Order: sequence, then C-alpha cells, then structure tokens
Amino acid sequence: MTQLHCPKCGLPLDPTRHGDLVFDGQVWCLHCQVYDARLLESRSISELQSWTDRICQAFNQEPVRLEHDPAFLPDPQKYWDGATFLLAEADHGRRSIMLHPPGHRLVTLCHELAHLFTGQDHTEAWALTFAALTAWVKARL
Repeated sequence: MTQLHCPKCGLPLDPTRHGDLVFDGQVWCLHCQVYDARLLESRSISELQSWTDRICQAFNQEPVRLEHDPAFLPDPQKYWDGATFLLAEADHGRRSIMLHPPGHRLVTLCHELAHLFTGQDHTEAWALTFAALTAWVKARL
C-alpha cells in the first residue's frame, strides 16, 4: 500500500483523518488547498439527488437513493456528537445515503458516494475516489 502525500508540500496524509484534508482532484492537506465555496453551500435534497444521478451515470455506477428526515429541525446541535457533526451515512446494502441537515452539501455527497463506489471506509482508494468525484462536480458547477 502506498502512502498519500500532499502534492504541494509533501506532508503524509491519513485518509482516516479526512477532516484535516481537502479532496479535489488529488488529496491535499488543509494548508495547501481549500474547497471551492460552491461545494460547501447548503443545497436542497432534490438538487442533491439530481447531482447524485449525474455522478452515478458519469462514473458508471448503479443509482443511489438519497434519504433525509423531512421533519428535521434546522438545529445543527441535533446532529452534534460532542466532537463533530453527523453529516451523512452511507448504507451499502440499500445503496442509499442518509443526509442530515449539516451535510446537505456537494462535498458531503461526494464523500458518501465514494464510500458506496469503493465499498471501503476511509482508505486510500476511497480518498482518491472522493477527490475524483469532487473534481468532476466542481468542473460542472
């Protein structure tokens, strides 16, 4: 297994610490790259499902269904676990993604789709897939 390194500064990167990384074409450290702000904007479920359909088709993947809590309170604290926000959960068996309100973003969608497309947790293959998905979406915004 190879070790990921930031393409700019050479810092070793650990995909399990994905909150400290930026996935955009390649895997970067937070010091060398930032996400395009449009990837971080909150979006409607219908828009995110449209993106999901387009991404699945472009990457030759079976469809993925998005789920959400229609009665959610727009209170982010509901999704706070004491250390981080719960943004989304991929269900491999049902091939679906549950998006929670703090995660109604394109970058979160790409993160979860990478899990479904690779069948892996926070591995190098997952990280590279996440980076490819994010770059594909960004190029089409």
